[in-house]
Amino acid sequence: MTKKSYFTLVLVLSIGWVLGQAQAVSPAVPSPTTLTDAQKRAMEAIGKDLESKIQPTSALKLASLAKDYDRNILAEKPDAVLEQKLGDELAEAVSQLAAEAVRARVRAVSEMAKLLTPDQKKLLLAELDKPDANPDLVELVKKVLGDKK
Repeated sequence: MTKKSYFTLVLVLSIGWVLGQAQAVSPAVPSPTTLTDAQKRAMEAIGKDLESKIQPTSALKLASLAKDYDRNILAEKPDAVLEQKLGDELAEAVSQLAAEAVRARVRAVSEMAKLLTPDQKKLLLAELDKPDANPDLVELVKKVLGDKK
């Protein structure tokens, strides 16, 4: 796994709260239809913290295993036992990295939810109950409570 792939994985699994360069000024009083600047800053901080929790050492181990696996299967005489062993280790490393990322994301989303007002939560719940609603709370917050430009 290349460094670029690792960072792509982190971005896909992380909050990725992107508010854009030209943000409208949010009201000081929480509104049921928009996030305040304080809420946005807090959610951005949660996203950055989440990114820091995805361990680079796990990705490096994954990359090393992938190279060893590839070297073996590309060898003039691949070792079937080694292929099985490295394949199993690779699968385990991917599972661990994914589980680590999901646990961190779940904690981050929980922290985000604590920042929302009861009215904002009601709006999000109403949106979540729609049949075609995106079940990703981060995306739902962006859609429902993000800047309306």
